Amino acid sequence: MIGFTAVGAVAIIWVIWLSFHHVNALAGTQEFVGLDNYGRILTDPSMITVLPNTFFFVCVLSIAGTVAALLLALLLNQTLRGITVFRSIIFIPALVTMVAWALVWSFIVQPEGLLDALLGSVGIDGLPWLRGGWLTLVIFAVIQLTKNIGINVVILLGALQSVPQELLEAGRIDGAGPPRLIRSVVLPQISPAILMVFMLTVVGSFKVFEIILLLTEGGPGVQSSVLSFEVYKQGFLLNDIGYASALAVLLFVLILLLTAVIWQARKRVVFHEDD
Repeated sequence: MIGFTAVGAVAIIWVIWLSFHHVNALAGTQEFVGLDNYGRILTDPSMITVLPNTFFFVCVLSIAGTVAALLLALLLNQTLRGITVFRSIIFIPALVTMVAWALVWSFIVQPEGLLDALLGSVGIDGLPWLRGGWLTLVIFAVIQLTKNIGINVVILLGALQSVPQELLEAGRIDGAGPPRLIRSVVLPQISPAILMVFMLTVVGSFKVFEIILLLTEGGPGVQSSVLSFEVYKQGFLLNDIGYASALAVLLFVLILLLTAVIWQARKRVVFHEDD
């Protein structure tokens, strides 16, 4: 842990240092420019699209991902014959790399792809799945959600199976039906796991990258780009290390602030959370 923390701290400090410089990686030179790189963020017209796209993923993936994982965990917590098969099916995407998952989806949503063929079979023309706009963002959100939902389901499923059975039995004796048991007994008991899944999903939503790189490269223009991809584009494609570092610092600060807000809010949403 000491080594891991030290490496992470050095990387963060170095990125912050670079964000105050104009860096020419080819010439190996650095020129101190103060807050100029941060000022560019405020005047960069692409940020008008990139930042809303970023927060779209955070809002949609964190809320929809947590709710979907909870519903699936409740369904998979049943003692039915063959339920382990369904649990394995849900978890399979988590075992596949994001690159492979994105490539599979590229065959589905590309022009004249599988999805267009299915729509064409019922007389519906193909849609511009990857040509920017809200539809592309929704497709990306679906790809990201289905890739990672298995891990969240496993976390919530473990929490569900640790709910004391005597509490459930007491609720049944008092006449509570399944919806009331879930609302008044199950959800409070697994609220720490729900909070953890929500926080992990929020952090992961800020780091959506591979699907954008492989499917659209942020295009057309920056219509499907997000902050994490802009860090890569500015630093590795345009060789603007200083500006990319400033964007990386902005991304780090946003994650840190939102995580801190959620952590403070836990006292109101987590059962018996006092500290």
